[in-house]
Amino acid sequence: MSVSMRDLDPAFQGAGQKAGIEVWRIENFKPVPVPQSSYGNFFTGDSYVVLKTNALKSGALRHDIHYWLGKDTSQDEAGTAALKTIELDAALGGRAVQYREVQGHETERFLSYFKPCIIPQDGGLASAFNHVEPEEHKNRLFICQGKHVVHVKEASPCSNCFTYTDCRHKAKALEVMQHIKDTYHDGKCDIATIEDGKLMSDAETGEFWGFFGGFAPLPRKTATATL
Repeated sequence: MSVSMRDLDPAFQGAGQKAGIEVWRIENFKPVPVPQSSYGNFFTGDSYVVLKTNALKSGALRHDIHYWLGKDTSQDEAGTAALKTIELDAALGGRAVQYREVQGHETERFLSYFKPCIIPQDGGLASAFNHVEPEEHKNRLFICQGKHVVHVKEASPCSNCFTYTDCRHKAKALEVMQHIKDTYHDGKCDIATIEDGKLMSDAETGEFWGFFGGFAPLPRKTATATL
């Protein structure tokens, strides 16, 4: 497939000409540039194209193109994102590496672009700019997992979903909490730390565990021997 710059979608004109990240959201079967201030904000009902351009020591540019699919995106939007990824690759010379990113199963490379993490928001294009009133917020549980790049995944709020393995990323969890506080709550919310089932500096843990149906001991991994 060969695409000339003349035939390239207008939204892609000039893309990939310098190092950095560029993001487009699929709207009515067209890629629409996402403002840089909104990079990392993804909606579960939408599909996106993300271009990462790296400058090599030789002066050449290397391109990685990702198309991200929210769990509630339509098949039409997902298909458009895939086709636009191919189109953009062809316009850049056909040497880009393409990645299909599914919500909750993103590659480490993709996640590394957005610090400290991505936390997809419910809804899509139609609701992207709707104001959310405080009473509409619900309790949500996020778990930090992974080794080199930590994945932040939403889990069902229940007491037995906590494990010591998931709780080892304390520094990352604090970074994510600060991101949530600044991004989604205008910096106006309290942060509390729970360690080994105990609320630090406060013996009253009932309010926290009440969100998850009550306290349950955190399961530990036990060593097993195979003969």
